[in-house]
Amino acid sequence: MRNTNDKMILTVCGKGGSGKGTVTSLLAKTFAAKGKKVLVLNCDESNYGLHRQ
Repeated sequence: MRNTNDKMILTVCGKGGSGKGTVTSLLAKTFAAKGKKVLVLNCDESNYGLHRQ
């Protein structure tokens, strides 16, 4: 069941190299630093990959 306080932010662009990854990682880092739970999904269908930390 989804919590009504949950929020979702999407960073999308049809062009590669536009800075989506940079913006996404900085947003995730900022929210995590404030104690928020963060989940980042990379769904690039033209250049997909699995990122491990």
